[in-house]
Amino acid sequence: MTALKRSILLLAFLSAFAIIGQQSKKPIPSTKTVDKASEVIDSVITTKDTVQPVKREETVTTTTTTTTTDENGNVTATDKSTTSNTTSTTPAETTTSGTTTGATTTTPPASNTAATQPQPGTGKTALYVNFKTSFELLPTDDLSTVDYVEYKINDSEYMKYTGPITLSKEGSTTIAYRAIDKVGNKENPTLLYLVVDNTPPTAVIKPSQPLYVDKSTGFTSPNNTFTITAEDVAAGVKEIVYSVDNEPNKTYEGPIKIEKPGFHSVTYYAVDNAGNSSQPQNYLVNIDAGKPTVDITESLPYVKVGDKSFARKGTLFKLSAKDNESGISKILYKRDTDTEFSPYVEELTFDTPGEHKLEAKSIDNVGNESDVKAISFFYDVQAPKTSIKAIPSNN
Repeated sequence: MTALKRSILLLAFLSAFAIIGQQSKKPIPSTKTVDKASEVIDSVITTKDTVQPVKREETVTTTTTTTTTDENGNVTATDKSTTSNTTSTTPAETTTSGTTTGATTTTPPASNTAATQPQPGTGKTALYVNFKTSFELLPTDDLSTVDYVEYKINDSEYMKYTGPITLSKEGSTTIAYRAIDKVGNKENPTLLYLVVDNTPPTAVIKPSQPLYVDKSTGFTSPNNTFTITAEDVAAGVKEIVYSVDNEPNKTYEGPIKIEKPGFHSVTYYAVDNAGNSSQPQNYLVNIDAGKPTVDITESLPYVKVGDKSFARKGTLFKLSAKDNESGISKILYKRDTDTEFSPYVEELTFDTPGEHKLEAKSIDNVGNESDVKAISFFYDVQAPKTSIKAIPSNN
């Protein structure tokens, strides 16, 4: 081989070696297996949000409602009171994967009942109720569902609430109640102080002046007044209600006066602070507004001489009276210079001669007085005298 050929072959060999060297520097594909467990672990590593969690406040309102009914089942009062409790919750932290780890509700549920006036029946002040009063417990919880409400009466064990609560035993009673939600939060017990009074009050009507009773009918004058009083040993009297002659009921505020003549009916009853009502009572009365009359009768007729009337000797004066309603209670008279009337008992006579005056009046059994009747006359008790006179004869 000539020197020229050897040089050409050497150059070709060196070129081929250089190309192979450059290709050996390129990356070779890898078949490395990734550890999937490491991937899972890495993916759940969390970092806290640098933003501060917002604190959320929740206000739970408890409404207490008491419904009171009368003996006929009519609702006489439906009263409400409210209490509010404010609690807070903090949102859960968020992972880098955007998954919430779970917030916990820290607000206890609230339950409701019913009552009167600003929070009656709470604290140390007792609420008076009767056996027809019912208590309804109404749970409210904004953050989770209430599981159940429980209550207890006095020192008994808590029991689940299933419907309106009524109390039949008289006396002081305490109801404790609370709600429990499904995550176990318990409301602080609320106490309701009660006095159960099932005894109705008593009511009585009395006239300021006694009635005159004749054949089971009570008579009185238009000047009489009627006072209604009531008593209740437990809850106390709330009001007295009355009606005259079936007119609309009125609340009694003072003595009643009835002036229209004739028969009247007063219906009345009392209501205590627990809602108990006494049985309505009817009071019948006859208003006698008419005046009686009086009359004077002479046993012998007068003798008229001119414009004067003369009573005969032995004349008796009889007094009489009449009243078409309650009847006559008494007849009174006075004569001549008397200053006061005297009761009439029997017929009157006059013995002294001269001019006389007789006055009479009557009063009926309810105090109505007649007009005064008066007569004047002359009484002559002297016998006439006869004289004889001789008449001389002219012969």
